[in-house]
Amino acid sequence: MALLNQSRARHAAALLLLLVCAACAMLRSVFHGERRYAFSHERHVTLEKLECANCHSEALASDQPGMPARDTCDVCHAEIDATLPAERRIDTLFRGAEFAAAWAQKLPGEVVFSHKLHASGKQACNACHAGIEKSADVRELPALRMQDCTRCHAQRAVPQDKGCALCHREITQQWQPQNHHANWTRAHGPLAREKSELSAERCELCHEPASCENCHRIQKPDNHTVYWHERAHGLVAMADRENCAACHQPDSCERCHSQSRPRSHSGAWGGVQATHCLSCHEPLRDEGCSACHKSTPSHLSAPHLPADHFPGMNCRQCHGLTAPLPHVDNGDDCSSCHN
Repeated sequence: MALLNQSRARHAAALLLLLVCAACAMLRSVFHGERRYAFSHERHVTLEKLECANCHSEALASDQPGMPARDTCDVCHAEIDATLPAERRIDTLFRGAEFAAAWAQKLPGEVVFSHKLHASGKQACNACHAGIEKSADVRELPALRMQDCTRCHAQRAVPQDKGCALCHREITQQWQPQNHHANWTRAHGPLAREKSELSAERCELCHEPASCENCHRIQKPDNHTVYWHERAHGLVAMADRENCAACHQPDSCERCHSQSRPRSHSGAWGGVQATHCLSCHEPLRDEGCSACHKSTPSHLSAPHLPADHFPGMNCRQCHGLTAPLPHVDNGDDCSSCHN
């Protein structure tokens, strides 16, 4: 048993040493400035004033833009590279005659795209390849995003009669992204509100706004339980009204609460100044009691001020001292009811 444990310890130590060596090699490449795909578009485009087609010879004539060929680079670099260190020569960009980083901007096979149709227009290359004129490493070029394509198509009124098939081979509006499986029904709400730029999380690409309303009228969210209806929804609505507004219009609150008052709205609700109203009712259409209490009988039958009283008097100097008031005193001017 002791020999077995020693053998295991030696194997573990060897594995640890191997991992440490690998980590050191990675750190060395980072901190010592390894530049496997170093290429300065800024130098070639901005300083040398080269046209994109000087290197990308097929960009204007082919559906595939084509990467620079080795012999094209050699026209200039056969002489230049003789004065450069090995890590800055064009050898770092090629594997034989093939451009080594062609994958950096390669579109997936699912995408239908003709480079010549886009490049032969009046727009500059950096309209799609944003920031390329300042790029120093082909791996760090800005990614081509679907929303950039759809925004450009909308600006130029590109016909959408083919739908998704204009740019995709397999994807249609009935196609479901990978995240639309498993627990998607429960998880889609927060993602929809985040307004993510990821294509798989941009609901508007496939769904009309009305589709959310139509679905949730039939299938309510899981948290819309009896307790939610009776008590919890008010607190959530105060904290996140935008969430509620995804399905509910402001007047839906008024329609419901005009028939069913909140359970907390009992006698003496909220204290003397009644500023609690502002937590839900904002802006108030009326600052008086009638903003909420439109048909309270005791208010409608309030007696008039006696003949020896006038509105400027301080009613509380007499009323409520020797005997309690027959109603809740919320701090309003008494003459708003007793006039």
